[in-house]
Amino acid sequence: MNTFWDYEDIFGKAETAHLNRTMDEFLELAGTIRRRLGKQGYLLDKYISIVLEAANATLLYDAAERGFNASSELRHLCLSVIDGKADCADHPLYEKVREHIGSHPLEYLEVPTKQSLYCIALAGDFLEHTAAGYYQRQKETQREVFDIVYLRDLYRKISAILGGEDEMERLNLLLRQRFLIVTPMAGFLQGLTNDLLYCLTHRDVETSRLAAQLWLEEQAIGE
Repeated sequence: MNTFWDYEDIFGKAETAHLNRTMDEFLELAGTIRRRLGKQGYLLDKYISIVLEAANATLLYDAAERGFNASSELRHLCLSVIDGKADCADHPLYEKVREHIGSHPLEYLEVPTKQSLYCIALAGDFLEHTAAGYYQRQKETQREVFDIVYLRDLYRKISAILGGEDEMERLNLLLRQRFLIVTPMAGFLQGLTNDLLYCLTHRDVETSRLAAQLWLEEQAIGE
């Protein structure tokens, strides 16, 4: 089966019915739970408000932009080593980049082509490094918005009153499906990936071939 049969297989489908359905289910379930809580319905109000504020603490476009911009670190590292400079020597990945470039010389004349190929080769290591850093920053951002221990406690109190977790589990699922369609971490990783795509689609002036083609050739030679 061809996964990329149509345009929408790349950019996604304009499907909104499931989001409207999820919103309706969320409102109905929240109303039911609140009625069952009686005078303690404020517990659910607080719970939902915390989750909604947390979901909007980092906007998706900001997360994606940060991911895209973070890739400039790797580009700068590679270019610095190619030019024989040590201005990035204090970067945690400097030695790994220097060792890789030193042991994988490329004969292409165009520096941007070399840079793109080295960025492709080192993308995995950089991904692990920068994603871990962004993850920690997201944790700090969320801690400024709410206390996760307090949120867990609210969940336990509400579940205890309801006589089980089933309804709250369902509520959490609906909250995630409707309000966290794409998480900040996913947006950040896509931003990084977009820059990687630029590297892969860079066209070498000397050979008029894409870096992706040159990379595949390099891999074949290495085997």
